[in-house]
Amino acid sequence: MKIKNFDLKILAEEKSREYEVPGLTAAVIRDGRITESCAVGVRDDAGTPMTEDTLFEAASLTKSLFAVLAMRLVDRGILDLDAPMTEQGAPVWSDDPRIHEITPRQALCHATGLPNWEAQPLPFFFDPGTSYSYSGEGYYLLQHLIEEKLGKGLPEICREEFFRPWQMDTEVIWTPAIGERMSVGFAVDGSVRKRRTSVDNKDLSPEPNAAWSLYANAVLYARFLRHMMKERGGLSAQAFDEMKKIQNDAGEGVGWGLGWGIPKRAPELLWHWGDNRGFKNFSVWDTSDNSGVTIFTNSDRGMACYFAILGELLKEPAWIGDIKAFIDRAE
Repeated sequence: MKIKNFDLKILAEEKSREYEVPGLTAAVIRDGRITESCAVGVRDDAGTPMTEDTLFEAASLTKSLFAVLAMRLVDRGILDLDAPMTEQGAPVWSDDPRIHEITPRQALCHATGLPNWEAQPLPFFFDPGTSYSYSGEGYYLLQHLIEEKLGKGLPEICREEFFRPWQMDTEVIWTPAIGERMSVGFAVDGSVRKRRTSVDNKDLSPEPNAAWSLYANAVLYARFLRHMMKERGGLSAQAFDEMKKIQNDAGEGVGWGLGWGIPKRAPELLWHWGDNRGFKNFSVWDTSDNSGVTIFTNSDRGMACYFAILGELLKEPAWIGDIKAFIDRAE
């Protein structure tokens, strides 16, 4: 992936002003090294300057990290990628007998047929394994299976598997310490849309949640990607190859691997986006040359901003348009 030699901070400042995004963090990876990073703008309505240590809701970028966890357990023989999840100990969240057909592979590539956050008993859109539909429910179901198998909760598992070994000072559940470092999320009109002061357990997707509840920023997420580049995230070569292979057709221009989207025009790339209220984020990395870009914004205007930054850094390759079109229809 050819990343142009821009001054990242100047570019981020320019695009955040143009798209009226209060604050963002960004990082660039070249040859497996984080070579540039920056923080611009503000993190709250009091005008507190954004810093590279400020945390955001990573939103669906959580899914990629969780997918690596799942594949580690496949490597260890703890999880069977292709056996029905209910046979392995997952809860039964639907009255539809097709719930007993869903496998971890289908959850990771959005082939379950389940919706994206609806009340139980869950309906099905299609027979598992026959189509694509973006589903946080599938990831959340797999989280429950993994927690059952390991006898501990997702926060403890992630600390043991990732955060302590990789020196990532973060969590997959809100804590007061996380709250002290967090940005607020801004609405399109510039007002505060979200100010986190507690664990979010009020709706159908409570935290800790494999689909959305990682707290991160551009540098932290780039550190995760760097470990994927340099050591396959602790995975065997076989497991890593499964992750980066198209497992499901997500529509024109985009396929889906295990935890990442894959542009059909550039299948060496793995990407994901994050879209929570007040937070819009993006990551993309190239498995062929160990390059990548991560951008975290604190605004509902953030998607246009991060695509504008990517367009300048990468000189608008055709696959960006495919991803834009996909995100527009995805959720």
